[in-house]
Amino acid sequence: GERYVRVATRISKKECAVIQSVRSNDDLVELLLLLDALRDQGAIQVHAIMPYLAYMRQDKVFKEGEAKSAKTILKMISEVCDSISTVNCHFLSGSEEAVYEHVRLMNLDAIPYLADYFSKKVKNPVFIAPDKGSLGYAKCAAQLLDCEFDHLSKKRISSSHVEIKMKDMDLKGHDAVILDDMISTGGTIIESAKVIRRGHPNSVNVGCVHGLFLSGIDSFKGSVDRLVSTDTLENPVSKVSTSRLISEYLLR
Repeated sequence: GERYVRVATRISKKECAVIQSVRSNDDLVELLLLLDALRDQGAIQVHAIMPYLAYMRQDKVFKEGEAKSAKTILKMISEVCDSISTVNCHFLSGSEEAVYEHVRLMNLDAIPYLADYFSKKVKNPVFIAPDKGSLGYAKCAAQLLDCEFDHLSKKRISSSHVEIKMKDMDLKGHDAVILDDMISTGGTIIESAKVIRRGHPNSVNVGCVHGLFLSGIDSFKGSVDRLVSTDTLENPVSKVSTSRLISEYLLR
């Protein structure tokens, strides 16, 4: 079960960028080995760019005794590279450089690319966040397209049950676009789509940066007219490329 990494290109005195999403523990070990191997081979700088980086949802201690996973993972990566970048890190917002637990990292924002995609697919969008915590994504997209935005009201009843209510929104004649940074199983998004459908919009669309879709995408059929994510994680609906976002950042 061990990972094997070998750098097959001469990179002595070169500046290197490793672009690799980290979804699994194997991905993480592979990344660490590769970054360290580049340094051993004489790279003058090594940049770690992880379009998706696992463990970032645990950036705080929610229950006594928990490991603060985001801190641990970022500290490990920072030991074997010169800079860390990721796309829409769960606890950061917008395109910004931040310092978290003494580790400096760059957060790249793919929401404008999702907004651009939907500008070509729907005629009269209104961007909706599934909860208040995701409102910033809907606001960003709405400002770019000069349209309305809002969020749903979400109340957690238990660990497995969430109550979602629509606020006083007039959706008739609009194309509703639900935006979030990540879709894990999709349960909350599907319920949100059903609630929004009661407002009789022209269409119900869903966009996210990171599409994990742990339960697959079939469950969205019948509730959503259009489902799309970026390509930080490859999946059947990853139609929005982050390559330009990353390449332009590297050039800067």
